[in-house]
Amino acid sequence: MPQLANNESRGFTHYFRMTATDLVAAGTAAKTIGVVPRGGIVTNASVTVITAIAGATDITLTLGITGTAAGLIASTDLDALVATAFNTGTLVDTEPGYVNNTTSAVNIIATLGGTVADITAGEIVFGLTILDPFAITP
Repeated sequence: MPQLANNESRGFTHYFRMTATDLVAAGTAAKTIGVVPRGGIVTNASVTVITAIAGATDITLTLGITGTAAGLIASTDLDALVATAFNTGTLVDTEPGYVNNTTSAVNIIATLGGTVADITAGEIVFGLTILDPFAITP
């Protein structure tokens, strides 16, 4: 059996950062932050507070895919989150995680709730481990 081309552990494969300005601009509409390619698998999802959310005390966040908005990170009180929420959604609570068993890419969406327009400071980072069967290096 041949060896894997890259057998090193690298942790998260994809990151997406949102500053206070980005959070306010996103509002409460679903914001696409990435995609799961056809045949891809999301094994881990996290949101980490880099700078505490200020100016609003009712900010919630969900992270998921089109059709299952809270599938990766269930509703989280973002302004009260001290550090990290990790794999709290129903799509990643079993092995291997969320499998995109379709013929096209599926959007990964973040949705905020609360008085988002009142946010004056804050920064969050999403970390995702996405396995892409088509990211083959020849």
